[in-house]
Amino acid sequence: MDPKRMVWLVCLILSLGISPVYCGKHVLEYYMTMTSAPIPGISTFSITAHVDGVQHGRYTSETGRAEPLIPSLSMLTEHLDMQTHFARHWKIYQDKKMAFLMQFLNRTAGEGNHHVHVYQRKYICELQDSGKVLGYHAFVFNGKEVIAFDREREVFVPIMPEAELLIPSWNKYLDDVKHHKAYLKNVCIEHLKLYLSYMLPELDRKVPPKVKTSISRSDSGKRLCCHVYGFYPKKVHIKVMKNGTEEVSPEEFKHILPNPDGTYQIRVSVGVTPEGGATYSCHVDHSSLNSTMVIPFAEPRESFYTIISLGAAVVVALVVLGVFICRKKKGFGW
Repeated sequence: MDPKRMVWLVCLILSLGISPVYCGKHVLEYYMTMTSAPIPGISTFSITAHVDGVQHGRYTSETGRAEPLIPSLSMLTEHLDMQTHFARHWKIYQDKKMAFLMQFLNRTAGEGNHHVHVYQRKYICELQDSGKVLGYHAFVFNGKEVIAFDREREVFVPIMPEAELLIPSWNKYLDDVKHHKAYLKNVCIEHLKLYLSYMLPELDRKVPPKVKTSISRSDSGKRLCCHVYGFYPKKVHIKVMKNGTEEVSPEEFKHILPNPDGTYQIRVSVGVTPEGGATYSCHVDHSSLNSTMVIPFAEPRESFYTIISLGAAVVVALVVLGVFICRKKKGFGW
């Protein structure tokens, strides 16, 4: 497989399930991912589950079991067995779905794994403080939504133009549309309430971030790096500001990475050209903070020590020169 396509596929799969933390409501998200051919390091079939943006469970074709990622959920043995049974049977069902969708879109897996496609399905249900229930269900192919479920009309609707001709068959033969509405309104919400009863301490946990800034120089100018680490929950917003008012766009998007202790970290770097009088600072917003954390970029301390070292060298040279002159005057010579 082409390395660039491999990177794209891995990023596509890993990005699934990265979602915001909701305020004033609770959300349960299920993401199913299937690949048309094996990808090194990626499961050919997986399901991940998230509550309010925190992943709490997963199922993979390698383990063949529903696994809790929050220790308190390991007590739900019967529920986990039920989810395992569901996932095993659902995989067989999704194999047919993917084959049908690939055939309709005129896509094939190809020979030698040169054309690997990613089929995804997502269920999202939301319980608002008012008691109102919302839900969303969609099919995704190679990162683009193809079909979505309209709860009000109880039908699937096309998202991509290519899916227009697919919809009649999809609604008539391939899905029990009333089942999806009932699932989003009832079963999904029941699962959400169950998980919340065990996960609230985890969801309420907040660890403030630590921030370290650094400056490096190059022929083209300066590179400013803002390393934010040790924070929880995962959602964080970071920006580099010039003179406190003008945002500097980062050169590339960096993913938030997990730490072994359950916290997270991220690095944001920008390149700037020397400009007299300009100041730069790293601004961090996180749910654990009462206000935005502002950390200025300071010139490397090495510059200060270099000046001190040069000054000391000059002093030593002057002392040596003075001794030499005194000895010459006294006729000792060297």
